[in-house]
Amino acid sequence: YRMAPVVHKPGPLKQKPKPHKSGSHRTKGQIDRDARGRTKLKGPAQQRKALRAISKEDRRQVSAQNRVSKLKTIIDAKRANASGSVAPTLVTLVTLGGLTSSSDLIGSLAGCDETIVHSKGHNVDYLAVPRFKSRIGFLTPDSTVLDDVLDSIKVSSVLLLVWPLDGEISEWTELLISAILSHGVPSIINVVPGLASINSGKVKETTRRNVEKLIDKWSLSQPRLLHADSQSDGVVLIRTITEAKKKKMVLQKRRGHVYVEKLDMIDEKDGQCTLLATGFIRGPFLNVNRLVHLPGCGDFQLEKIEMREEDPHPLKQRHGMFEPKVLAVADPAKQESLQSEVVPDPMDAEQTWPDEYDAVDAEKLTDGGEKRRVPKGTSSYQAAWIVEDEEEEEGEGEGEESGEDMEDDEDEDDESGDEEADLEGLEADEEEEQEMDDVKGCETATEAPDEDEMEDEDIDMDEVEKYRRERENEKFPDETDTPLDIPARVRFQKYRGLKSFRTSPWDTNENLPFDYARIFKFANFRRTKKLMVASTMDSCAEGAVDAGLYATLHIKNVPVDFAKEWRHSSPLVIYSLLPHENKMCIQNIVIKRHPTCTVPIPSKSKLLFHVGFRRFEVEPVFSQHTNGDKFKMERYLRPDGCTVASFFAPITFAPASTLVFRIDAKGRQELVGAGCVLDNNPDRIMLKRIVLSGHPYKINRRSVVARYMFFNREDIEWFKPVELYTPTGRRGHIKDTIGTHGHMKCRFDQQLNAQDSVMMSLYKRVFPKWTYNPRVGYAEKSRIAARSE
Repeated sequence: YRMAPVVHKPGPLKQKPKPHKSGSHRTKGQIDRDARGRTKLKGPAQQRKALRAISKEDRRQVSAQNRVSKLKTIIDAKRANASGSVAPTLVTLVTLGGLTSSSDLIGSLAGCDETIVHSKGHNVDYLAVPRFKSRIGFLTPDSTVLDDVLDSIKVSSVLLLVWPLDGEISEWTELLISAILSHGVPSIINVVPGLASINSGKVKETTRRNVEKLIDKWSLSQPRLLHADSQSDGVVLIRTITEAKKKKMVLQKRRGHVYVEKLDMIDEKDGQCTLLATGFIRGPFLNVNRLVHLPGCGDFQLEKIEMREEDPHPLKQRHGMFEPKVLAVADPAKQESLQSEVVPDPMDAEQTWPDEYDAVDAEKLTDGGEKRRVPKGTSSYQAAWIVEDEEEEEGEGEGEESGEDMEDDEDEDDESGDEEADLEGLEADEEEEQEMDDVKGCETATEAPDEDEMEDEDIDMDEVEKYRRERENEKFPDETDTPLDIPARVRFQKYRGLKSFRTSPWDTNENLPFDYARIFKFANFRRTKKLMVASTMDSCAEGAVDAGLYATLHIKNVPVDFAKEWRHSSPLVIYSLLPHENKMCIQNIVIKRHPTCTVPIPSKSKLLFHVGFRRFEVEPVFSQHTNGDKFKMERYLRPDGCTVASFFAPITFAPASTLVFRIDAKGRQELVGAGCVLDNNPDRIMLKRIVLSGHPYKINRRSVVARYMFFNREDIEWFKPVELYTPTGRRGHIKDTIGTHGHMKCRFDQQLNAQDSVMMSLYKRVFPKWTYNPRVGYAEKSRIAARSE
């Protein structure tokens, strides 16, 4: 007989070849399967294929049409300039050193041609140049006040930098340039006064190279350096300013704005008034039905826009009588509302809080007239149930309060700014120092002395404490000691374990704080942003006023204090808001720490933000800038890499640049970092991690007896499902308890060594606090001093 042929059967360990990786694009087979036999499809791939199919002659025709269209745009802009129907070109003049002042340079430019008419506005020097059929306005902000410099650059089309001849700048000037570049700049022109007057050719060439080397350091190089030493040099500089290609920022393209020339008040009543702001309308247009923003004050509604007086800086003298007229009047039916928050319904939730009658009865039960000492955050109703027995108060107050209630105060209520309450919390709970994430814990636990009695030693000790905590957090990241007097299952009852930080689910709507009921959320934020940006091109909408007019804005219900506190030497720019930009939401901003900032910046510390056209104070929560749906909270602003700051703030559509400052002990602003707006997403999950560590007591291959992580059997049974790990990468679980003193038997995937530590990670979601403060007035502006001072 013949034996049957032996056929090899693959076993369970057979290795299969890896599938072909097509990358981020779809394969041809996938495209065919999605097409299902259809041949005419509309999509990016088909559009690109159609573009490639265009012949060379057709491409040449398309290029010629684009060239003619751009040329027509330039010619129309020049004709509008010559007719005076556009606003004067604003130029911010910043002197970086040297002997030439801003006034001297402007005076020399005004005298380089006999036909130039020099007129002064509010903090602006206007030059009407009939030779080039244009008008130029020079802004000369005080370079020692960074806010004034940034506000001037926001509305300017050209940044004119005046460099010193010696090619050396101060430390403050370097910080100023760094902040300007981080904020964003328009077209740049570099001027070196006095360079053309050097007689020696060798010295002149050496000086020029030193200045160019300094400019190249900041990547600000231009085709050539201008001099402005003679009349011919002045004419060349003016021609360069008028004919240079203007690179406007996104803030200028999307939002109408007005640089205020005059500011008056009428109809003062109950601390409010109608503000009359006069100036040139710039940007795409200005709609009277939209809201306007006063930097450092807030958002307001317009009443009307009118032309009350003639253009005070004309290119040509006009003949005839000027007649005032109203350009647009707000329509109450179409005007945007000032409502920035959602009014939550207290009945639209589970009612677990006592009502007003229970609170009254609780007050009757308390001792009349005596102020009782109760845990922080306890209401009058809750105080009525606290027994005034000293033994129970010591046992429960230091146990449950410091374990459960103080944990709530630390992460939810301790940022309220009440220093006395924080002092009581620190005295009652010694475990907050082990937590290393409380901002108030970075401060000394003593009462703040008066400003007159404050000494430098106290400030130095406070800074030393911050450095110590930051270094401790870097050496032992997120490690927390288990308290001895409080059960761990009570102390960390709000935390949970995750099998995988990347893939484990976390409900975004779970246990949201009450403040989340006050904010707005978009179903499709990207589409909303696209529609809002498209609305900036609709200049034919009802209530829209074209740019270039010298008009007066009537702003309703503005606080009288704003006009009184405004420093007349500072620029004032009024911005028109896009729809929904006054609505409150969770704003996420990517920040990179500035190299000059060496002071530790804890999470939830008060910082000053410059986001686009807004300026406000807030206490952000830091988190990692990574991919995924969950992000680990950072206790400190990272010195390297990017960090995301999250806080409650009005919606700002990206792109928008961001600068972050801190106020030091002397009241000066210090640049902390710079970045940009990431998104406005309240569903961002930020998880705070704590790490409980133990020591391997006995090691028997993969079985380990660990101690010092817990101190009773109940805690071990409570945290038994959570996975363990070691710094060397071993993974394991708790198998059983041994004894009653916290020893536990664990089993790992590989053998441990004696130097390993047994660790457990627990997570809890954190939320930012409602600390948004838009009232950063002009009276509070402080000069930023150099570190050398």
